[in-house]
This record gives sequence, structure tokens and C-alpha cells, in this order.
Amino acid sequence: MINPTEYWTKHLVAHRRHPTRKASLEHFHWRNAQYHGYLELMPVAGQNEKVVLDYGCGPGNDLVGFGEFSKTKKLYGVDISSSALRFAEERLALHDIMAELIQIDDSENELPISSVSVDYIHTSGVLHHCTHLNSVLKEFHRILKPGGKLSIMVYNHDSLWLHLYVAYVLRIEQGKYQDVSLMDAFRRSTDGAECPISHCYKKEDFIEVVKSFGFFGGLSGCSISKHELSLLHKRNAAVNCKELDSIHTSFLNEITLNQNGIPLYGNDVAGIGSCYHFSK
Repeated sequence: MINPTEYWTKHLVAHRRHPTRKASLEHFHWRNAQYHGYLELMPVAGQNEKVVLDYGCGPGNDLVGFGEFSKTKKLYGVDISSSALRFAEERLALHDIMAELIQIDDSENELPISSVSVDYIHTSGVLHHCTHLNSVLKEFHRILKPGGKLSIMVYNHDSLWLHLYVAYVLRIEQGKYQDVSLMDAFRRSTDGAECPISHCYKKEDFIEVVKSFGFFGGLSGCSISKHELSLLHKRNAAVNCKELDSIHTSFLNEITLNQNGIPLYGNDVAGIGSCYHFSK
């Protein structure tokens, strides 16, 4: 299996070269709009005069957000991918945004940042791809100031993505990934079929892991992708499919819609992006 650094150097998340600042901002808003509720749950505004770290910054979408909508004291962008950091540098230059970009080693996860020096850590769509999650969280606790904040988006187990898209659409309708486990099928469904690591978490399990490193907090909400919403009409067919495992039919039977037509599982949006806020 390809190692994470090699994979993410060759496979960047949604990106393009932008001729102008205006085009770059349009991409920022387009990217966030692909996930209903995301920007409200993982805001880039409100970090004035703060030292901010975007961990797993990729080609710089959220760095642009912090640079445009917060007046940060210091902005770091960290990633394992050299190509992502090159794109981020190019894009930040369009906006005249100053940021320190740092490439790290996925096997070590050591951050060349002073202890208790960071006010806010933002990491979106990254920790579920990490080889050593515990090492990353240990470093977060080291560099974060007392009272500092940590915002995380990771893939949600209790989502239409897993229970409808992967379990029903991919494995039954399309006949893909039937010879591998559900979690391996999920891994192949998110960021390319060869993506080496891609986990999803139940909220209780993820909160327990993060709290074990000295943080307190919890789930702030979930965002749902346009792709998931586009598949909602398949729910009844999935529920009535004899081949679909009962864990998935039970989940889909419990889905309700809120007043805006957004699917809920219990009190949480049944979307792929679970967003957490923690403090040190």
C-alpha cells in the first residue's frame, strides 16, 4: 500500500490555480458550500490577534479563510505533502497573506513549534487520515496554550455516507468492494480508491480519545455533503433490500428530516463531517 506522504503529494484535495484573488475567494465559498453547515461549525473568522495553526492545510483553502476573515497574530499551515504546500504558498500570495508553511513527517508528527505558543488549532478532514493519531493529539496538547481551542472535523460513522452510499449504493447497487470489509470499502470511497488510511468515528469513541490527551469538549454538530443529500431518495429502496445488513437498515429507519429537509440521526445531522470543539 502506498504510504500517506506519497499519496497526498500525488493526490491533492479539490484545488485549482486561481488567476485572481476574486477567483480564489469564489473557490473558497464553493468548496465550503459542498457541505451543508460546514462553515458555521468550522469557522475561519473570529481569531483576531490569535496564533492559529491549520493542521493538514492542504492547498490552502482554510488558510485563505483565516487570512481573509481573521486578523491573526501568526498563521501556520502544516502538511505532509510538499505539493500541497507549494499550491498553498502560491494561493496565499494572491491574497497577500503571510503564513509560515511547514512540512512534517507523517511517521513522526513532530511540530517545530514552541510549547504553549498556539491559541487555536484547526484541523479539517485530516485526523481520520493520520497514521499515528495519538502522536498528533499529544503534539496538539504540547503546543496549545492553557485555555487554547481545538476544532476538528473527522468522518462520521453515523452518516448517510457510510450506511447508504457505501453499504447500499456502492456495495449492492454497483457491486463494488464486496470482497472487503465495510470499513475498507469506506476507506476506498472517500478520497480515492487507493487512499491508504481513512477512518470514520462514532462521536462517543472520538470524544473519549481526544479527552484522554487532556482536552475537554465534544461534538458541535455535523455537516452533510451535497452528494449524501442527492442519494436520500434511495433510502426506501435500501431499507427494503434483503441484502443490506440490519445495522444499516436500522440506521436508515431511524432517519428523520428537520424543517429544512436535512436528515437527522437522533439529534445530529446524519452527514459525513462530524465537527468537534475542544479546549485545553
